[in-house]
Amino acid sequence: MKPIPKPGRPTAFDKDAALDIAMRLFWERGYEGTAMADLSQAMGIHPSSIYAAFGDKQALFALAAKRYVDRPAQYMAKALEQPTFREFILAAFDNTVEFLGAKDHPSSCFTLTGAISCGTDTEPAKLLMREIRLENEAAIKSRLLKARRAGEFPKDENVDDYTRYLSSLLSGLAVQAANGSTKAELKRTAELALRHLGIRR
Repeated sequence: MKPIPKPGRPTAFDKDAALDIAMRLFWERGYEGTAMADLSQAMGIHPSSIYAAFGDKQALFALAAKRYVDRPAQYMAKALEQPTFREFILAAFDNTVEFLGAKDHPSSCFTLTGAISCGTDTEPAKLLMREIRLENEAAIKSRLLKARRAGEFPKDENVDDYTRYLSSLLSGLAVQAANGSTKAELKRTAELALRHLGIRR
């Protein structure tokens, strides 16, 4: 097990900095693998202060997940904003590779590692991660429908199936990153996926 990260530990209780630390710890270890004692040590504050500021572990996890979606995970939102279907697909893979290959945060996706658990008490955390993933898929589907209206996406292509396929490819990159694949390896895998999708640079 990796040592508990201590980036930016606040000398005095800084709620914003503490939430960033919690996000990183949950991101790296998942909900079940992160104990309140781990959070207390990483944040440098007493457990009672954590409860007072954020609520219980589940409440803190939900806040950390929102922080992830609103900040690090914006790489996908930027891809969705691209003006054409082709540019969207290219940006989705390029941004994902850049994100997963970065050295300043865990090489994985919070919504995947955060949900790794086996206990029944972790069900709310798993449901939250599923909800976020489904919201991501809904955003992708919406972008595909926009591409269809613009005449860029085939009318005979099943949008739901394509959404699931694209989500599976992008999630697969996150799994490979968590398995230790290098940025160069992720990039080659992404290029292979793009060729199979018929997207050329």
